[in-house]
Amino acid sequence: MGIRMNWRGLSSKLLLLTILFVMLAEGLIFFPSAAMFRQNWLWQRAESAGLITLAIEGVPNYEGSSMLSEQFMKSTSVTMVAQNREGMSELVLGMPPSGKIVGVDDLRKRRRLPLFRKTFRDFFGDGQGYIRVLSHPTVKGVDSLEFLVPQARLKAALRDYSARVLLWSIVISLMTGLLIYFALTRMIVVPVKKLATGLANFRNDPRKRQTELPANFRKDEIGQLEREFVDMKDGVRLAFQRQERLATLGMAMAKINHDLRNVLTSTQLISDRLASDPDERISRMGQRLVKTVDRGVKLCEATLSFSQSVEERPKIKPVRIATLIGEAAGDTMAEEGQVKFTNKVPHNLQALVDPDHTYRIFHNLFRNAIQAMTKSDTQDLSVDAKIKDDKLHINISDTGPGLPEKAKSNLFKAFTSSTTKGGTGLGLTISRELARAQGGNLILEKTGPDGTTFTVCLPLYHPDNKKPA
Repeated sequence: MGIRMNWRGLSSKLLLLTILFVMLAEGLIFFPSAAMFRQNWLWQRAESAGLITLAIEGVPNYEGSSMLSEQFMKSTSVTMVAQNREGMSELVLGMPPSGKIVGVDDLRKRRRLPLFRKTFRDFFGDGQGYIRVLSHPTVKGVDSLEFLVPQARLKAALRDYSARVLLWSIVISLMTGLLIYFALTRMIVVPVKKLATGLANFRNDPRKRQTELPANFRKDEIGQLEREFVDMKDGVRLAFQRQERLATLGMAMAKINHDLRNVLTSTQLISDRLASDPDERISRMGQRLVKTVDRGVKLCEATLSFSQSVEERPKIKPVRIATLIGEAAGDTMAEEGQVKFTNKVPHNLQALVDPDHTYRIFHNLFRNAIQAMTKSDTQDLSVDAKIKDDKLHINISDTGPGLPEKAKSNLFKAFTSSTTKGGTGLGLTISRELARAQGGNLILEKTGPDGTTFTVCLPLYHPDNKKPA
């Protein structure tokens, strides 16, 4: 499969960065390598000068010495060679030039790392002077060997070396960049493009099963990403399937409830007539039938309300909780019966809540508590509050028999948490949803033979934005 170059893609940017970084690395390496090249260039001429000195000193034939000298000076660009002996300079080849001496290099003390400043001087100099070089002698009795080379020749050699290094640096960086480009394109870019395409297709139509990626056995991050993507798609599709099934079930339930309510309405009329029959036995049976039908009607209404309702967005404002709790308790006891009620919530405490939604929370909790205490000898319902972590924690406690194990395991689940006969278990479910929608929560604090305590957490309101100490 051919790989097209996308200059805006990640791999192309990586290619350019690789070339840039390789060139920078070559640039950093160039300066010490250029200094070493300069030192070696001078060393080669020092060795040649030593050899030519031995040849001249050891060959008495002047013409042979002259030819050898000319060849040496032409190939090395050395303009003068001399020997220093007892403070005196003895000319061996050439004549002292008229140009100035721009620098002196003593090769008798070889440095592991040459001086960079001399390389810069010769590379960027005007090339008009000469460099004086001192090296070890090759003839006995001589203190040192000295020769002169034009700075222009050394400058030309350095520039030629630089051009060759630059050319090879470009070649190496291009080859390295291309290798990295093709490797990362195959290893990262191509799989990521496939994932991006699959994600776009999945976003457009999550239910449609596109061509799946082949099984991936990579152990790196890309392999993990591909596996997580496949798992995510399967999970979302499963959630859609469940949602569709629930929607279908809800529609079926609504139709069944509608028809069932019509049936129960007719049955309710018949049961009312039976309840008013002068025959006492038939009247008792009619009354029992009336209660049973009423529970069925309430169950249908609660089921329809829960499946079709969409709670309004809470309208948050400061509310005096003690007053709201008192209203909810009074209305509930008027409906369910009187109990001993104690409101210990300070009157000045305020919460940032929706008053209607919060009223429903307390009304549901109070109704459950009163119904739970129907057969209790002591029927006490108390409410207290405390501030914790900038939240108002309101405890609703009763003296009922406590929740059974089955109810505790299914608490806050619709249609499963009811402890009363004919109940739907929607009260706690709706109450928790209302509390969380306002930034709070509803939790079971404790339950047992001595009673049950629920805690409602609500956002605390600070007047004038002043937090309590």
